[in-house]
Amino acid sequence: MKLPLLLATLLLTASPVVADDFLYVVCDMKGTNKTMSLPSGQVISETPLDDSLKFQVNLKELKMRNHKNSKWVDISVRGDQIIQNTQINEDGYIGQVQGVMPLNPPGPTSTKIWMKTPTEYWVTEGEGECREIDSSVFDEASK
Repeated sequence: MKLPLLLATLLLTASPVVADDFLYVVCDMKGTNKTMSLPSGQVISETPLDDSLKFQVNLKELKMRNHKNSKWVDISVRGDQIIQNTQINEDGYIGQVQGVMPLNPPGPTSTKIWMKTPTEYWVTEGEGECREIDSSVFDEASK
């Protein structure tokens, strides 16, 4: 009789991250998008970044995706941060996506993305704030 009571107590007192394998967040970002011509390095355009991305994070499988791109990417967890460091080499593009967001929102986020073709180079840098959302918000935005 004591064992079922102990198990029930452990399940009811588990933190949300342990009790649920998924974390849903929205991150509001501000920064810059810059496009340059190669090989000259001449700036073609520079525009402000003002965007919100909704993320579904699978903490058990260490993967995440956002509402604009359903492709799962690998992540790591270090301390209280979720870290993305994705290399890209497909369809004539090479690049890298680096990002950090809080494991226990709310909290700060930052990203740096660069992509390159033989003729152009794009850089996006931004910082912002993430907060937890309900899974239904992510699901609705992903449609």
